[in-house]
Amino acid sequence: MKHRRHAAVATAAALALAALLPGPVHADARAAGVDPNTPAGVRPNGGSTHQTLVFSDEFYGTSLDTAKWSSVDAKRRDGQYFDHWWKPSNVKVNPNPNSINGGNLWISLSQLSATEYATGEIEGRGKFDFTFGTVEWRAQMPPNHDLFGALWMMPPGGISGVDGTSRDGGEYDVIESTSASDSYGNTIHYDGYGADHKASSVNVSAPGLHSGYHTYTVEWRPDRMIFRYDGTVVRDITDPKLISQVPMFPVISSEAAEWAAGSIFDAPLDYRSNMYVDYIRVWQ
Repeated sequence: MKHRRHAAVATAAALALAALLPGPVHADARAAGVDPNTPAGVRPNGGSTHQTLVFSDEFYGTSLDTAKWSSVDAKRRDGQYFDHWWKPSNVKVNPNPNSINGGNLWISLSQLSATEYATGEIEGRGKFDFTFGTVEWRAQMPPNHDLFGALWMMPPGGISGVDGTSRDGGEYDVIESTSASDSYGNTIHYDGYGADHKASSVNVSAPGLHSGYHTYTVEWRPDRMIFRYDGTVVRDITDPKLISQVPMFPVISSEAAEWAAGSIFDAPLDYRSNMYVDYIRVWQ
């Protein structure tokens, strides 16, 4: 009896103590890849069937989030008049949301030599990819002067498979702002980049493209891909051969190429030649 009485007293004391202690700390309901600076309840501009935010980057802080992105260090292309590189030093994050273009990703233009220029690219390769979902970027494209901004997606396994479709992986260029007019290219590359290469491309009318920020959105379903500019549908794909069925990762880049509008030799080597990205968000 004595031992049972002591056990009962101990149990009662433990229960009383437990009542005074705070309950278990519950993890944030948001996915691990969601930036804590992303406002609660945000939805894609123009709507989407995908409801759950699974990834975002608002580009606050003092440096690129290397858990989400890799910054490419590579020669991009040789040209007749100049060569172009992607350099990590051309990718910066401005943490001050109250400054001009603050709280954003900055991709700058620099001159490496008389005929060599550098911009930057970041990609989610090996860090984040997804199959089906809605991705939205809010960005300001760089000016002309042979510069163009690109927001795109790629499959981790590349696009070298040749089957007459992009179902096994394609390069999806949501925007390439190569024109001097208020328009941009939206292109799907597939079946490799060699003799079997195929592409499906449209020219998108984009009012105000070269002034300020705009949203670029793609709603990717198993049987449909809907592209939007500032919430307005600009391309709607239902052809099964053009709809990827494999994972893709997001890419953000500013590039220089002689076939883009303008001349790089006229480009100012300061903030005026930057590409700015306010955020990227992905829902599933």
